[in-house]
Amino acid sequence: MTLVYGQTVQLSLPAEYTNLKDATLAFDFKANPRIKLNDTDSLSTFMRNAVTFNSSTNTVTVDAGKLYPNGMTSITTSYQTPRVYTAMLVATSTAGFQPVKSTIKIRVVPTQLAIKDLSATDKIPYAYAIYSKQEERYTVDYQGINPANTYLYLHVNGRPDGKVNLVKDEVVVSADAGDPAQKSEWIYDLIPILTKDGYEVARKQFRVVLMPKPRFFFGTYYSDYDLTILENRIVMGLGNAYTSKAPTFSPDKYKGKFSMIGIKKDGAAFTNTQQLFTVDEATGKVSVAANTTLKAGAYEVTVQTQATTGLVLTATFTLVMEPIDG
Repeated sequence: MTLVYGQTVQLSLPAEYTNLKDATLAFDFKANPRIKLNDTDSLSTFMRNAVTFNSSTNTVTVDAGKLYPNGMTSITTSYQTPRVYTAMLVATSTAGFQPVKSTIKIRVVPTQLAIKDLSATDKIPYAYAIYSKQEERYTVDYQGINPANTYLYLHVNGRPDGKVNLVKDEVVVSADAGDPAQKSEWIYDLIPILTKDGYEVARKQFRVVLMPKPRFFFGTYYSDYDLTILENRIVMGLGNAYTSKAPTFSPDKYKGKFSMIGIKKDGAAFTNTQQLFTVDEATGKVSVAANTTLKAGAYEVTVQTQATTGLVLTATFTLVMEPIDG
């Protein structure tokens, strides 16, 4: 059987094994190598605590939280766990019959930690943060593992810059982390690792993406020059149809869906009763249909988008409608 660290399973033996006459059941762990797993206890001691038989309930319990993942080397003692654990359930006869045995092979693998408020299903979840003057904190979730006598440390892939550190059970990203100019996206690839007696028992890889606040407006952005040209106001003939250019959203890869959240006419709220004003959900383009009902004036349409990072942004586009001469 393969179990993750911390998992406990209970196995029921056949009913006819209950109250065996002239026979007793017990575990034998001699098939395991005669080694130590820490400075005080041998492998056989760990096995006796982790694999038990209860004669009153006729069950076998395997507690993987009392073993260590297989094939591991302790970073503190250099002891090694075997490739597999072996437990032999032995039936011994008191009537002179030869004993019989059944072997259980057990493999324990490391389990997964989690990061609170991040995806629990993504293999490598991402956390997005906008550059600011505040540090960001991400709390490690032990997922039910008893942290007693364990040690948590943080591995940073790549070249650590000292701007991300572990404080107790929190991964802390300092306020000055990432791009010193705070203009470019910066990714930290982080792995909190939980050990016990130097053996890795759990980990979780996640990434923190630091980014400048996305630019969202109607106009053009020249990234090479960090130059913004607003094009969020046009004058048009009253009653005509019109569709704007798509708004700028940068970085583009974080662009989400667009929606219209309000309209004002000459500064006062306007109800879009006839649905003459629309916003393309995919592109953010603002459109007004040809009509004979709108009155001259400035119509300010507010468009909202939720970036894939979760950040909600708004931009406005104004259509100044004037009567057509003649």
